[in-house]
Amino acid sequence: MTTSSPSQHILNANPKHAGSGLVANILDSFTIPGPHGFHTCMVFDPLCEPLWMLQHRFERKAIPLDVLKPITAAIIEGLRYLHEECRVIHTDLTPDNMMMRLSNPAIASSVAETELIEPSPRKQLVDRSIYLSRNKWNIPLSDLGAPAIQGFRNAVHGGKPHSHPIQLAKYQCPEISLGMEWTYPADIWNLGAVLWELFFGRGPFDQPGDPETWTEAAHVAQIISLLGPPPLDVLQRGKRSSQYFDEKGEFKFPDLIQKLDFRTLVDGVQDSDELAFVDFISRFLCWRPEDRPTARELFSGP
Repeated sequence: MTTSSPSQHILNANPKHAGSGLVANILDSFTIPGPHGFHTCMVFDPLCEPLWMLQHRFERKAIPLDVLKPITAAIIEGLRYLHEECRVIHTDLTPDNMMMRLSNPAIASSVAETELIEPSPRKQLVDRSIYLSRNKWNIPLSDLGAPAIQGFRNAVHGGKPHSHPIQLAKYQCPEISLGMEWTYPADIWNLGAVLWELFFGRGPFDQPGDPETWTEAAHVAQIISLLGPPPLDVLQRGKRSSQYFDEKGEFKFPDLIQKLDFRTLVDGVQDSDELAFVDFISRFLCWRPEDRPTARELFSGP
């Protein structure tokens, strides 16, 4: 692999791969003169609403399985392309970084015409205008295409293990919490937590109350609540394991372990297809990174 940025590598990897069309990356760029020199403009395919906005179309923000299954298959194929062809770890998979494409490109022209007639609110600065995003396009579900993975600002090359902090707090994998080295399986955990949230309308490790009060100890406690205590070999690999566990592997903050209602959530699933999907996304969430399936294994599974 060259020393180019992950975004450049994604752009030049393998455009013939089926997953390349499921990753949003820069198509072109050009410069225009501005009051303080030249300004770089980047060209992307038009994308519609992010998955968190799609959630709001449905009751309890839970995306029905018939809608979520093809979205899931497409995201996994895009992730397989990133991992296998591009050798890139995304590190920040969120419902904001996965956006729906348009199945009918003419809709983009319609939105542009609406913008001319009813301009979005804007804030005028000395040297530029900042526009509020036009979020409500009122597009029928039938006019939405496949999702695209975007947001590669924090992506890294996958040729070596990494150890710096990544991921949004509630999607954080055990490797980050315990101070372990991490590679591609960090993305798998991250995606599993996101798919859980899209299916149930809430994430498996959401902490109640103000997000600003989130603590890593409580996050580790929630992982224990869902998965049980971590294997000792995992703790032995973590540089920060001793912050949360004693030498016998006992959690130092047992009062933080709660009987969370996501157990009731899972037990409440009765439909066979839904049960199979819950079992499928549960495979993403394992203490040991090596126990998680790869994107290839997920894509070739049932």
